[in-house]
Amino acid sequence: MKASWFRLCCVLGFFFFSGSLSDVFAADTNPPPCLTIDLRDGSRVVGTSVEKFFKFHSPLLGELKLEVKNIRSVECVSSNAAKLSTINGDMLTVSFAEPEFPVKTGFGKVTLAVQSVRNLTVKAGSSLGTHPPGLVALWSGEDNGRDSVGGNEAKLIDVDFADGKVGRAFSLNGFSSWMKIPARPSLDVGKGDGLTIAAWIKPSNVVSFHPILEWNSGTQLGVHLWLGYLPQHQGELFANVMDDEGNSHSLYSAPGAVVPGQFQHVALTYDKTSGMARLFVNARVVAQQNVGSFTPQTAYDLLVSRRPGDRPGDMTYNAFFGGLLDEIAIYNRALDVSEIRAVCGNDNNDGLPPAPTAAP
Repeated sequence: MKASWFRLCCVLGFFFFSGSLSDVFAADTNPPPCLTIDLRDGSRVVGTSVEKFFKFHSPLLGELKLEVKNIRSVECVSSNAAKLSTINGDMLTVSFAEPEFPVKTGFGKVTLAVQSVRNLTVKAGSSLGTHPPGLVALWSGEDNGRDSVGGNEAKLIDVDFADGKVGRAFSLNGFSSWMKIPARPSLDVGKGDGLTIAAWIKPSNVVSFHPILEWNSGTQLGVHLWLGYLPQHQGELFANVMDDEGNSHSLYSAPGAVVPGQFQHVALTYDKTSGMARLFVNARVVAQQNVGSFTPQTAYDLLVSRRPGDRPGDMTYNAFFGGLLDEIAIYNRALDVSEIRAVCGNDNNDGLPPAPTAAP
């Protein structure tokens, strides 16, 4: 109990602000945190924080002044009480010290009354400061198809949204939901020294074939990352680093590497110099193979959860991904093992999730 109390005090002491506000803004070049605010009338507001700090009153600790970026969520259980969760996992019963707060949204700056808020969640404003170099695209599913890094807007077909691993996530129904990102030079990462595809996935089904992401011209396949290598197996992570001459270079995990109903971080890396390709689940290598040095085919449109061109009778015909996808990232180089671990851990409260285990 004493150790837990000491840790809580240390965390809160770190959050307390001393010094001028202008000094902080001068030193902090990171974008403002993103806020997803569910209102009591059923509405939702998504935007960025205008304030750098939120002020609270705690019956236990008195007046608190916390940086917004260090808050994970605030659940308003009544007009004068809320459950505050920090990024360190600490929880306190508090009340807002101010009756309202401003948010910058796509339709301008709005001021929300605290009494109108049911729940507030916070996400880092940009991945550029928390991801390794080489990130060229990031689709976070924050109730839209925006790429927050490269401006590659995704066209969404029958895609919904739900609470994700980090903020919000894309919700796909498994039979008609998919996404399309038109081909662009910035996404043709195969022409560089290597590539990385990474995402958080929470599949509803891991039996047989489920496309996560692939480059596809409509008639020709490019690099792709799927669930499923054999139709009778389940939980296999599969990748084919197709080259620009149409040759396949496949690798796949053992069955059971991916399980349904849980968020898991999956990644494919390919290093052109060494020829090494790797598959990761929760930052653990589940398959690796030297497939040789070549130029991967990434010049086509980028598709999520669909393979157009398949015909009835093909094993992968009418295959879709069902479940949640979050933080879909493309890099123009192969991240090493330590970098995959850092990305995964950063999204998981600075700790790696355990290896997936199927429910009994």
